[in-house]
Amino acid sequence: MVFSQTRKLTHTLFLAMVLLLWYSMAQAAGVTAKLDRSSAVVGETVTLVLETSDTNQSLDADFSVLQTDFDVLNRRSETQMSFVNGSQTASVRLVITLEPKREGNLLIPALKFPGASSNPLVLKVSAAPTLAPGAAEPVFIEVTVQPEEGPYYVLSQISLMVRIFYQANLTEAAINPPAPAQASVRLLDEVPYQSDRNGERYRVLERRYAIFPERSGTLTIPAMQLSGRLIERPSDRLWQPTVRGRRVQVESDPLTLEISPRPASFTGDFWLPARRITLSQQISDNEKTHVGEPSTRTVLVDALGLEENMLEEPVWPEVAAARIYPDQPQGITRDDGEWVLGHKEFRYAIVPEQAGEMVLPEIRLDWWDTVTHQQRTAVLPEHRVNVLPSELSTSATMPPATVDGLPQAPVGVSIEGAVSSASASLWKASTAGFAVLWLLTLFFYFRRGKSTVRAVANGSAPLGETELLNRFRQSCKKGDASAARKDLAQWVRNHAPKEQRGSMRDFGSACGDSSLQAAIAELDTSGFADNSTGVWKGEPLWLAFKQWQAGIRSPQAAKIGDKPDLYAH
Repeated sequence: MVFSQTRKLTHTLFLAMVLLLWYSMAQAAGVTAKLDRSSAVVGETVTLVLETSDTNQSLDADFSVLQTDFDVLNRRSETQMSFVNGSQTASVRLVITLEPKREGNLLIPALKFPGASSNPLVLKVSAAPTLAPGAAEPVFIEVTVQPEEGPYYVLSQISLMVRIFYQANLTEAAINPPAPAQASVRLLDEVPYQSDRNGERYRVLERRYAIFPERSGTLTIPAMQLSGRLIERPSDRLWQPTVRGRRVQVESDPLTLEISPRPASFTGDFWLPARRITLSQQISDNEKTHVGEPSTRTVLVDALGLEENMLEEPVWPEVAAARIYPDQPQGITRDDGEWVLGHKEFRYAIVPEQAGEMVLPEIRLDWWDTVTHQQRTAVLPEHRVNVLPSELSTSATMPPATVDGLPQAPVGVSIEGAVSSASASLWKASTAGFAVLWLLTLFFYFRRGKSTVRAVANGSAPLGETELLNRFRQSCKKGDASAARKDLAQWVRNHAPKEQRGSMRDFGSACGDSSLQAAIAELDTSGFADNSTGVWKGEPLWLAFKQWQAGIRSPQAAKIGDKPDLYAH
């Protein structure tokens, strides 16, 4: 009996040792899971570490089961080697950063790997602490505009300042840029500094934007939303990928601004709202030139608070006894960190046709001062150039003519010889003249090829009336108000009856046609009027213009080449 009991006990101990050995081997070959801490608050991240001592063990699993209660932010693997008592050991780790989605006891289930599985874990998640009344906010946004008070005008710059205040280290920060409807936005600058608010020290990141309203009426700048993570304390564990932090989300208050239309008192050809506009010029031949020799006049327009693509070409009065060839305008927009600086250059090749004094007329550009809220005029004074006769003209002295109109033959020379000699001289002079003209052509090509030739190639040379009217018709057909304004203004300056030339507005008042005057007024205010929809219909303008022209210049109107139905296709 005793022997039997002893044998049974021995058998039990043997089985226990076998089970213990199997369990140890299973644990050694399995995957263990652990968290860097057992509790957290909403918005904090925790680190899940999956580890195995089997370097051949794959740690690839279906991690989608974690997404029920957690956001999986990142994953990374690492291998660690160690030496203990002369023996080398290795372990493979998979480090996963998790962010709890809710409060409560959240389960991290057992993860299944090829040939192994991890142990389940439970994380206790509490609500994020709230600030005590009067406590300083760790992160907040402040949005302001310059100027602080209106009126604000359509197309004029509004300077938007976005300041992010934060106390602790802020990582993974992202903020949406301002995106107001019916306005263009341009980032100007980003400036970091420090500031005190309510007795607290903050780091500040200031971003400056330029906003250009495209329509009058109410402009809403939506709330600026910031998301990020506040780093509150460093990690003391080597395997933690990042220091812990609390996720924060803050937003600013939205802004609402009233955008004024173009004032009715403004009489300029183009709506140019700016803080400052200046005109200057450069002339290649400043004091004198010759007949047929091109000079270049460059008109420079500089505007503070206006982009270069908003700068229109100044109106050019006619230059007597000269041909003018415009080049393609060039422009650039810079900024000083707060206001944009628009710069545009308009180049013209001027070819005088007769000797004497050539007057390059005064150029005036009307604009609206957004600081003083009144119309101003930038003036470029006239410039006088002394035009000399062509350098190719000669003052050769002709021999006295006889009664028959032939040069008198010298003594001992017959009339036939004299006539023959005169013919030879005439042939030589003609040959020399053609040679000089050829050289002159080359001279003109190299002298003004970069302006005149390029202008013709680019289509910027002066258009004939028929071509210009066809272009104006197409602009009306497409509903392109900006192009139609330019085409009509150019036609008025160059082809309208002389008593009606001037600005587009002056032409509308002087044309004597109420329908055309109303259509021009609608074009002039398109996009600038209060509560404007921004949709301009060009058909009424073209039809009114065509009817007016048929009544005033019916022979010319018949040459334009209009189609029977302009807007059928």
